[in-house]
Amino acid sequence: MLPSDFPKMGIVRYYYDVWSTEIEEGVTALDVVLKKLVQIIRNDDLRCDKTSFGIIDAQSVPDADCAEESWYDGGKNVSGIKRHIVFAP
Repeated sequence: MLPSDFPKMGIVRYYYDVWSTEIEEGVTALDVVLKKLVQIIRNDDLRCDKTSFGIIDAQSVPDADCAEESWYDGGKNVSGIKRHIVFAP
């Protein structure tokens, strides 16, 4: 499903395989290039090199009978506990 102006699928797949091969443990050439591009674009916009945000999420889950606190989430129709997570890339 490549656009018509792309090269043939075999060529695209070859370069994808080359760029996604690890050059260090857990780091690919594509990761390095994308990180550098983000840094350049952020510097052009007069912002810091790295992002400074976090994603907060919550999940209602059923609990065991031995849980210290228990409540009822009417929106999710779950009796249990609520757990939270913060993801900061």
